[in-house]
Amino acid sequence: MVKSIELFLLEKISKEELEDSVFITGYQGFGMVGYLTSRHISLELKLRKIGFIRTRYFPEATLYKKDLGLVFPFELYYGKIDGKKLLVLVNHGVPHVRERTSYAEFVARWLKEIGVSKAILVGGLDPAIKEREDEKYRWIPLSGYQAKLDAPLLEEKHVIGPLALTMMFVEAHRIPGVAIFAYTELYRPDPRASAVATSVIADMLGLKIDTSKLLEEASKIEAVEEKKEELMKAIEGEVKQTKREHPMYM
Repeated sequence: MVKSIELFLLEKISKEELEDSVFITGYQGFGMVGYLTSRHISLELKLRKIGFIRTRYFPEATLYKKDLGLVFPFELYYGKIDGKKLLVLVNHGVPHVRERTSYAEFVARWLKEIGVSKAILVGGLDPAIKEREDEKYRWIPLSGYQAKLDAPLLEEKHVIGPLALTMMFVEAHRIPGVAIFAYTELYRPDPRASAVATSVIADMLGLKIDTSKLLEEASKIEAVEEKKEELMKAIEGEVKQTKREHPMYM
């Protein structure tokens, strides 16, 4: 029986190889922004799957993709792009509530052990807090991160869930980095917000990461939502018309 969280490597790779990597991850929170961003970066840059994180309460779900093989709930991708090492954790699943703290602590402790250069964490943000219409995201520096991003800080607002736990343990282990929060639709996947986060990360790293696939996916979702809204309005109109034609008295 698995009693702890462990790293399961699918290929031999040394800590020295992973040293000075830039670590990127996110979760399936608001708009699924963190998950969609980390997944897109790993696929678009054709990083290779080097392993996965095995948990005690391992999600009992998988699927097969021709280009990826069997999918694990918490996958690690790695590669060198333009001389930069990228290490991406793609959380296809959500850690069980009983071990979310242990999961976040395990990730941060492992990052400290291998000596990553920085951590970039991604999440979604409620657009209700926007102060200007042209705002696309906010951010929080971690562990004394020195660089500045071209956006307001996210101050005095609560961050919740697995991302908050990961932020706290990254800070506790003194790993410099940032948490990026793209404004998003709260209750449906939002690839457009993920495109914003991906572009911010690309600028930070001096890389080119194409976001056209995310924008195409966003257009499809938005078209479906628009049709759904039109249908609901039509149904509402029919109901009102029926009530006028067939009044009811109590």
